[in-house]
Amino acid sequence: RPQADLPSQIQTSLRSGNAHELAAFFDQRLELIIDSERVNYGKISNPQAELILRAFFKKHPPDDFHYVYQGASTAIQYSTGTYRSGGESYLVYILLKRSGDRYGIGTIHFRREAPAKFTARQ
Repeated sequence: RPQADLPSQIQTSLRSGNAHELAAFFDQRLELIIDSERVNYGKISNPQAELILRAFFKKHPPDDFHYVYQGASTAIQYSTGTYRSGGESYLVYILLKRSGDRYGIGTIHFRREAPAKFTARQ
């Protein structure tokens, strides 16, 4: 798989809720944080991270995922996006770290956004 297309491949994996496909892009060391599930692993094995993400996608099946911001510096690429499931919305932060000639997901963080408050009209 071409590395230049990595962000769009990650986007496709998140849109489809495919933990196995997403795990193929993990770096050797992964930080996985899912605030709503109280999951916070500083260094986790890739198979364990895949199982946790599979459970998350099953509990919160994706309606959509799109990037809000993407940036890069010398050895990293980073992006934030919005993952929607049911009536919930999650801010997703992804950090890609370069290791040799390839990039891998070093951090993936899901943070549930507070629901919008609507006021009834008088």
